[in-house]
Amino acid sequence: MADPVQIKEVIRPADQGFSRPCLCRSVSNDLYYVKGRNTDPDSMYKEWGCAHLAESLNLPIPDYALVELDPALVDALPPELADIGAGLAFGSKAIQKAIWFEQASVCNIPAQLQRRVVAFDWWIQNLDRGSHNPNLLLDEGSLVVIDHNNAFDTDFDPQQFIQQHIFADEGRNLFSDYIERDALQNEFRQLIPVFSKAIAEAPEEWKWYDSDATVPSNFDAQHCEKAIKRCIDSDFWNI
Repeated sequence: MADPVQIKEVIRPADQGFSRPCLCRSVSNDLYYVKGRNTDPDSMYKEWGCAHLAESLNLPIPDYALVELDPALVDALPPELADIGAGLAFGSKAIQKAIWFEQASVCNIPAQLQRRVVAFDWWIQNLDRGSHNPNLLLDEGSLVVIDHNNAFDTDFDPQQFIQQHIFADEGRNLFSDYIERDALQNEFRQLIPVFSKAIAEAPEEWKWYDSDATVPSNFDAQHCEKAIKRCIDSDFWNI
């Protein structure tokens, strides 16, 4: 695994996002949206695991990396930024010219890509891509898929998913296309080890809420693995 990207500056909180990422600058002057201790380890695990899956599926996601914040840097931050915390965090490279995706742009996205995003969200049980908060960007007209900290929702509702997804129309087409469904499900089955490996290789410190390693994080690896392995089952696509 590559060495962590070193962060030299925490610039500001992101303009949007309930998970409160911070825009940061690396020592090589690249900009990253960083989710650290202010988001909680559960979110970092999910972002890390899902990024590996999305990348393996050739979905258009930003470049990502483990990033590291030095304690001395964090100690010098104002209170509104310091809760990002020191240590290893999840970083998603900022796309300078990207704009937020809106419902009106759906018709400009290729149907096959829409269906692959729906299938991915179904697999990771992600309800957080509705029309009011799609967690998508447009980079000069091209789709960018972001934000998976709410994946593996313990209250995942299949009916709500298919009704509210930003790409619901193509999602319904996917669910009625048995050939495409089978092809995607076979892809997913091949990628189960990718997720397991990513979680196993995640930073040891993410297992804990605190730097003293006294309070275990709330990340439920077994629940996530069970959700991922649903793709083995014949009823995977059942609504």
